[in-house]
Amino acid sequence: MSPDKPSRRQRLGSYVAIGLFCVFGVVQFAAADPRPWGVAAGWAVATVIVFGPLAWLARDRLPPDRLETLTYVAFGGGILLASLLLGISLAFEPALFPYGPGVLVGVALGTLLVLLAERTVVPERLRSAGI
Repeated sequence: MSPDKPSRRQRLGSYVAIGLFCVFGVVQFAAADPRPWGVAAGWAVATVIVFGPLAWLARDRLPPDRLETLTYVAFGGGILLASLLLGISLAFEPALFPYGPGVLVGVALGTLLVLLAERTVVPERLRSAGI
């Protein structure tokens, strides 16, 4: 097996971790009273608006190896930004921290919609047209 490819065990571990995170979000959302459908829908729409065009442009204009590197950098920057926002919101006003089951479900749904739209809706001819 190539050293660049993850093993089956590594992929399975990643899928289990992501699955547990999703189950955690669903359980939180189901336990919330009342269920924050409006917050979830708002975060889903915001995620699609922000990340949809970025995903399309990145897939269209970047070679696969550079796209992988950029993905790692983006996730690292996202983790740093989330940590910074958490620290600021806890230092100044806990009510400013936007976390909750609606946020988690909304971002997950928005990301799923972006991935599905980017893989199925965007025609191949537009990807290669340099738009």
